[in-house]
Amino acid sequence: MHIRFVHAFVMLALAEGLDERPVEALLAPDLDPAAALAAPPPELPPRVQRRLLDPGLPQRAAAVLAAAARDGQQVLTPADPRWPQRFTDRAQRPLALFVRGDPQVLAVGPAVAVVGSRTPTPYGADAAQELCGALAAAGTVLWSGLARGVDAAAHLASVQHATPTVAVLGGGLDRIYPPEHQQLADRILAGGGCLVSELPPGRRARRGHFVRRNRLLAMGAEAVIVIEASLTSGALHTARFAADCGTDVFALPGPWRSERSQGCHRLVSEGANLIEGPDELLRALGLSANRSAPAALALVRSADERAIVTALSEGPRPADLLQRETGLERAAFLRALFGLEQRGAVSRAPGDLWRRTGC
Repeated sequence: MHIRFVHAFVMLALAEGLDERPVEALLAPDLDPAAALAAPPPELPPRVQRRLLDPGLPQRAAAVLAAAARDGQQVLTPADPRWPQRFTDRAQRPLALFVRGDPQVLAVGPAVAVVGSRTPTPYGADAAQELCGALAAAGTVLWSGLARGVDAAAHLASVQHATPTVAVLGGGLDRIYPPEHQQLADRILAGGGCLVSELPPGRRARRGHFVRRNRLLAMGAEAVIVIEASLTSGALHTARFAADCGTDVFALPGPWRSERSQGCHRLVSEGANLIEGPDELLRALGLSANRSAPAALALVRSADERAIVTALSEGPRPADLLQRETGLERAAFLRALFGLEQRGAVSRAPGDLWRRTGC
């Protein structure tokens, strides 16, 4: 039954088109996928109705699911118990999410989206490093877009403080963009975080896709922080979508002559919260500066345990193969594996297979 639902939602996503402007009628939270496929709603644009009625749509969806499986991606839909609750009732919610890494992190809080300039000034770069470092040290799961500049600073701060982070990409997960951030993406996965995209494998990031990406950042977070942005920056799309969702927005003030501060100043004039410093930001978010980073997870996992959980996210494994895939020494592997078993995070199946059980 679950497999049929996944296939149906992927069919709807392909029919929707995944273009710059989401088709709101097809992304409504109360949409019945079976009904939409059987009888396309009349309010849909003609091009979307034609795609829904295309007899080749089921095969295209099956090909997408097969490509995702080959690349080690998991496909989450609103019918999946792992679907992040923060996405459930949102307008323009996605129909499917392609995930590499630990999808459980998508539901972990506190979660804060950090967005801003791809080419920050030295002032903005220093502020991003300090603010993101304080948030990561307090156990906050930082969401960002894996872009250059402020996004990279957010993910790096999380990696350095051993706190999981979520990177939302504007293209397929098999095509990391920008390419020089492949190593950063690998570090995010090794640290127990995840990569997420609304786009299936094989889809390159295009300019319009970043608007879609920004709305996911706003949906997934409990607050949005903007660190340097011009008046035309995509970061303002994220902030305004967050405001429409009732999510708190925080903006960093800067020199009044700086073009990269004008967007933040505009947001403050529209009602965004002013960032006055790391301690003040933590207090405004209800966080404690001495909160331990692992407290952001439902289970406290060592790096060895995270390696096992990540390997098992691709399906059950025999112990010998699991050890090889994690690269752990035998003693460390067994210690982490049995620790996870005692907490009910993994279980042994017939044939010496190990599987995840809901961690």
